[in-house]
Amino acid sequence: MKIKKKNLFILTLSVLLVVLITISGFAVVLSGMERDPYNISVIVSESQDSRWNMFFAGIEQASQDYKVKINTVSVPVSIAMNDEFVLINDEVNGGADGMIVEFSNCIGTSDFIGQLSTQTVLELVETRADADVDVEGKYAFIGADDNELGAALANEIRLKFGNSLSGKKIGIITGSQKQYSTMMRREGFMSAIETTGASIVWEISGIYNAEELIMYKQRSENADIVVAFTDSGLEKISEFASKYSDDVYIVGVGTSIQNVSFVDDGVIGSMVVPNEYYMGYRSVAAICEKLENKLSPMSDEIVSYKIVNKENLFDEANQRMLFPVIE
Repeated sequence: MKIKKKNLFILTLSVLLVVLITISGFAVVLSGMERDPYNISVIVSESQDSRWNMFFAGIEQASQDYKVKINTVSVPVSIAMNDEFVLINDEVNGGADGMIVEFSNCIGTSDFIGQLSTQTVLELVETRADADVDVEGKYAFIGADDNELGAALANEIRLKFGNSLSGKKIGIITGSQKQYSTMMRREGFMSAIETTGASIVWEISGIYNAEELIMYKQRSENADIVVAFTDSGLEKISEFASKYSDDVYIVGVGTSIQNVSFVDDGVIGSMVVPNEYYMGYRSVAAICEKLENKLSPMSDEIVSYKIVNKENLFDEANQRMLFPVIE
């Protein structure tokens, strides 16, 4: 009887050892297997424009670090809202695990964002959009504090001319007022400049036929200072000033190589540069982190910025941000 019990014990132990070895073997095999790369779609306005160079450098680095596939979809600035929704839905239906989106029109997007966030992991970049309160953290925003960017531009003008700007005339190139980013930059600038005594003599929203519009505005009411809230707007006023030797002090938000060149030439007095490399990198990283841990809520993130001028353009920190190297 004792022998039978001993044999049964040995048999049971042997079976347990076999099971443990099998489980360990599977664990080793599974640990050596890599997951299929996540598919992340990036939808931003005119993605081929150089103003996105820093942003896409960050995305490229993150795609290598996190081993994901990136599909970029470019949309025109003037795209209709419903057409943009169709493009986004096409990416979701095509198997996008995550979406990085800059909405061309941020107003009236709440229903669409609510639906989209149930189908894919969503990261809003550059500009916020209409959306219901996301208590579950299904999507998030990453970008600069646009109100602060606008105030920084006003501060650069104060540093140049002093706090008393009585008699100074300012022209503004606002960019699309369908995006909250430009709305908030304008609001931050106006709040910071209103007590200086300067007057706003003209505003332009679009950049199409910009040269003719700026020429008309400057002839009607010549501005001493021109402020641009977008990279493209900053390029247009700088091109105008270079072409016509217009004696105007220019400040703006910019990232493109062309605007860096205008800073180097002294055409742009000061340029506020958001850290878009970090914005691109973290956009991918945040989506991957959510996909790896679906119960972990996403959260908004504010990126830093630097103020670049002719004197500090070639500082090492500024060069690293303006011309990031992908490793």
